[in-house]
Amino acid sequence: MLSNYLSLSFRRLFRNKFHTTINLVGLVIGFTIGLVVLLAVYGQFTFDKNHLNRDKIYQVYHVFHKASGDEIGNTFGFPAAEIFKAEATAVDKSTRFLHGSNTIIYKEKEVDITTMLVDEDFLQMFTFPVVKGNAVNPLSNLSNIVITEKTAKIIFGDEDPVGKTIQSPYGGKLKEMIVAAVVKDIPRNSTIEFDAVARVEVRPDYAVDKTNWNNQHHPVFLQLKDNATVQQAEQQLRAINKKYLADWSVSLKRDGAIPDKKGDVFTTYLLSLKDLHFSPRINNVGNSVNKAELVAMLAISLLIILIACFNFVNINLANAFTRSKEIGVRKCLGAAKDSLFVQLWSESFIICSIAFLFSLVLTNIIIGIIQRQSPSNMPLHELLWNPGYLLMTFGLLLLVSFIAGGYPSWLMAKLKVVETLKGKISLKRKSIARSSLIVIQFVIACIMISSTLIIYSQFKFMQNADLGVNKEYVIVVPFHKPEKGLRNIEKLRSRLSSNPAILSLTGSNINIGLGRDGATTRISNRFGYKDTEISTNMADIEYDYLKTFGIKPIEGNDIDLSYAADSLPQVLLTESLAKQFNEKQIVGQKIVVDSGFPAWNIVGVIPDFHLYSMRESKQPLALMMNKRAGIRYCFIKTNAQNKVAVMEAVKKEMAILEPGREFKGSFMDDNINNWYKQEKMMSIMLSIAAAIAIVLSCLGLLAMVLLIIQQRVKEIGVRKVLGASVPNISYLISKEFLLLVLIAVLIATPISWLAMNKWLQSFAYRIDISIWMFILVAVIALLFAFITICYNTVKAAVANPVKSLRTE
Repeated sequence: MLSNYLSLSFRRLFRNKFHTTINLVGLVIGFTIGLVVLLAVYGQFTFDKNHLNRDKIYQVYHVFHKASGDEIGNTFGFPAAEIFKAEATAVDKSTRFLHGSNTIIYKEKEVDITTMLVDEDFLQMFTFPVVKGNAVNPLSNLSNIVITEKTAKIIFGDEDPVGKTIQSPYGGKLKEMIVAAVVKDIPRNSTIEFDAVARVEVRPDYAVDKTNWNNQHHPVFLQLKDNATVQQAEQQLRAINKKYLADWSVSLKRDGAIPDKKGDVFTTYLLSLKDLHFSPRINNVGNSVNKAELVAMLAISLLIILIACFNFVNINLANAFTRSKEIGVRKCLGAAKDSLFVQLWSESFIICSIAFLFSLVLTNIIIGIIQRQSPSNMPLHELLWNPGYLLMTFGLLLLVSFIAGGYPSWLMAKLKVVETLKGKISLKRKSIARSSLIVIQFVIACIMISSTLIIYSQFKFMQNADLGVNKEYVIVVPFHKPEKGLRNIEKLRSRLSSNPAILSLTGSNINIGLGRDGATTRISNRFGYKDTEISTNMADIEYDYLKTFGIKPIEGNDIDLSYAADSLPQVLLTESLAKQFNEKQIVGQKIVVDSGFPAWNIVGVIPDFHLYSMRESKQPLALMMNKRAGIRYCFIKTNAQNKVAVMEAVKKEMAILEPGREFKGSFMDDNINNWYKQEKMMSIMLSIAAAIAIVLSCLGLLAMVLLIIQQRVKEIGVRKVLGASVPNISYLISKEFLLLVLIAVLIATPISWLAMNKWLQSFAYRIDISIWMFILVAVIALLFAFITICYNTVKAAVANPVKSLRTE
């Protein structure tokens, strides 16, 4: 029986090659996009599953209820983690997590690694299995360090690393540490990443800053007790923060903060480790993705699959009238509805299965290309054969085969015998089901096209926006060792001073844009000044910073060599930060920010500018020239004609300053564009999806037009004999389909406007959605539909009526 079904199905499919091809092309495209997107999204949901305590681990963060809107704070001062553990009865363990040294020295070998500084509880909270050394509590000693297998191999080769002494630079001095344990390499789908972990106490500023709540520069993770709830822990943490950060509440209220229902102007929350990877606004420890974007990717792939399914349904419904007598004869010979349904659905399942197999091959090829072109943390090829993923893909195959083939098969199986044998079954000119499916297809396509236009416009707007700094012809060079940054800049300035193409040179610990080193840094501080709470971002700079970026002081001057010789940190304030001090004359004043640090010597006030991307508004900023500062980046201003030559000259000098290191110089305008890679990728992805959607919709439209023409061929012949012109006949056939496309445009416009307007609200600076975008969408959709319809209608209209009217 099964072999009979299959042979009949294959025979039928080969007989209708054109419609089979359209169905196959649509399903292959739909399945391939669906499989690739499903694989990528499934991979994201495997993050952090290696941690056994993931249900009990949380990151702490604040929400400040400011007058300008809620603001998230996810960094804390040194004492917070210890106080939370000591005073919150719901908390079992705690750890800080911040960057340490980037270098390990062993004998004559110097290795670049990422060391994270943590607390003793870290390896009891997170699951990183120990393969060598102390597996019980390897961070119990302040001088211990734990390294990964990969790091151990690089540093020690085949030697046993446990018990060996290594050195790392901290505060300009080499700190000796003992390797206490080796852990397995960090899984690629882990948010928490490191090459080595050591105790936070090795930081040189820890002794001075360990009781300072205001100098906030690291996240805090807590593990709750087994019987504790999140609500209970949050209440306890809020009480602790009110106790130690009471000044914040007073100053925030004075500055117009809006208390919540409980009267709090800032609220403490816990974010589960399970959600950390999907919370980019809070996650400041590793890579993250926006869950809404994953949902959008799934939705786009699902919509494209639906378009392919609707083509399948429409074509099968249209073909139903050509098979009505076959079905009637089968029923007369005793075929039951169930057997007819299985026969008809088996054809659909065969097409879906063939398309699915092609899609698996294409998916494997595409994944290989993606992994080669853009290496990521996701082991996509491994996930491709994951049982959970395979189960989902098989479920997708069954779902599509039932959606695409189930309804037409059921409809044809229930046709009445008498009507089928008398030939009374025919394709209706105006079918609500068929028309609805065509409209839905073009609604999807139009939404994708309009979304692409809006996202691309926002991307170009941010890319070309005025940041308040001159970004043209600026070369950015990252230093391997920030502690040597000031000396390296002095050497570069001396060696490149004779080059007439170099206009100025400066440095900072924060890059403007995203350079080739891939690093992003944000340093913030909150402190009390008289009766005012001061909130600011901070950056260390070298002199000539304003000159290099074309920033003119509003008050005072730029930092120069004479200021740099002063023992106190010289500071430039942005305008918004200067206003917070509420002083008539801020320039020249020496302000004590923290008793443990030297006072600020304010030398100038400058306009606010964007140190970070256009996704957020301009932030208050303090630029400090400090002889003890770690300078990570050198900025070199060149003229327009010689920027490439200067890059080569800088590369040669850096080979002398940092021998054996990869040169990662880049141009600042490219780095700024890298800020918006996410929007660019979304624009490209949607452009491809929109193109596929419109092509698939037009393929379905083409099939429907051909079937309508096939049914009305004699009518067209009669009209032509009676004098109808080619344009009249073309209009007669086309008008119904073009009207459907126009209806789709009208439905898609408000849906797209509402969705994209909501998306734009996440940007501090955004474009206004213009009506011309939707007019352009309408033109594109109607033009594609017209071209699809026109060729076949004209061909039918110019055909010889004698051939169409001839009958046997």
